[in-house]
Amino acid sequence: MLHDPGFRLELRGEVLKHDALPTLLPAWEDLCRRSVEDNVYYSPRYARALLESVERDKNVSFAVVWKEKSLVAMLPFTRVKLGIPLLRPAGQAWQSKYTFSCMPLLDELRKAEAAGALLDVLASISAGEWIIPTVNTKGEACQALIEALERKGLPWVFLDNFQRATLEAGSAFNEHMKRHVSPKRRKDLARNRRRLEELGNVEHQCHCFGEGLGRAVAAFLKIEASGWKGKRGTALACDDKTRKFAINAFTGGEDSSICRADVITLNDAPIAVSLITLVGRTGFAVKSCYDETYRSYGVGLLLEIEVIRSFLSGNWASRLDAATDGTHVIDSLWPGRIEVADLILSLSPRYSELRLYALRMSEQTKRSIRAATRRSFIQSRQRGLVPALHASTSSK
Repeated sequence: MLHDPGFRLELRGEVLKHDALPTLLPAWEDLCRRSVEDNVYYSPRYARALLESVERDKNVSFAVVWKEKSLVAMLPFTRVKLGIPLLRPAGQAWQSKYTFSCMPLLDELRKAEAAGALLDVLASISAGEWIIPTVNTKGEACQALIEALERKGLPWVFLDNFQRATLEAGSAFNEHMKRHVSPKRRKDLARNRRRLEELGNVEHQCHCFGEGLGRAVAAFLKIEASGWKGKRGTALACDDKTRKFAINAFTGGEDSSICRADVITLNDAPIAVSLITLVGRTGFAVKSCYDETYRSYGVGLLLEIEVIRSFLSGNWASRLDAATDGTHVIDSLWPGRIEVADLILSLSPRYSELRLYALRMSEQTKRSIRAATRRSFIQSRQRGLVPALHASTSSK
């Protein structure tokens, strides 16, 4: 039995393997509805779609905390088995290349107790250093973890801070455009829309379930594969595992409303698709693409404008998260910002400050080397990659 000092609420923590997920589903879905901070990447449908496809061979376990029969905390994680002690974390929150937030799920009404008990579970696995990547540093879940660490006298630090765009409901579309989009940008968008309409009938469609959603996701896969990602072999349709992930995560099932597909069509043919995954009242703009035949028409931006119009005039979410790992063209259209960083913490009962400092220096060195290597590669191939990089600024 886990008990966080200072609280009367008794909680039970345990570690579950991947094969226990089917029995966990009802409680997991219920926790998603009660979570203090929405995180679609750790929602049952999205996470299972990854674990049954591209992440199938990963050794992912789940740290969970119960209050009687209700889940009050959950964090998928992986262990780090190799490496020099103090220079590698004992474990980290599970992250894939399609996961842009690793914030644990915490019960809204019991966030303080749940955060403390979750740390106890992690410490029982390994009383060493842990990394929780890409957290919203000012979010309630992250703050609950930090407060629990400080109650226990354990050190923590943020690493690799960056800002991510968000869009909040409340303003009218025309007001938003006048306030946050420059007159020149608005004029360019209107001109591109007129030029596109000269080619035929242009429509904006939205699909949230059924066959319409299935066709929209299929169109996304086809368009993405036809562009620069297809040429580089990184489009979702280029591999059976990533194709399976996309279909399972974005279509089908009773909870298919987890995904919203916005589509721009030209003469009934899709030429741009945006996929927004939903949990609670938050939409995560995880994927978008456009037919590069229409690049000069700015069709990717035209689609983003239609998404903004629909979001501000409808009631299908309270907040949109750009789901990016850095700067993106959407930053110029969405005015809100959240600070994102990796949370690094030590659960060691001895020399925790020194151990955390050693891990921080090691991580900074490794990440600096990776960044320098990437910059060198891009510079060496810059002439050949210019078209691809240009296309990537308006697609994910």
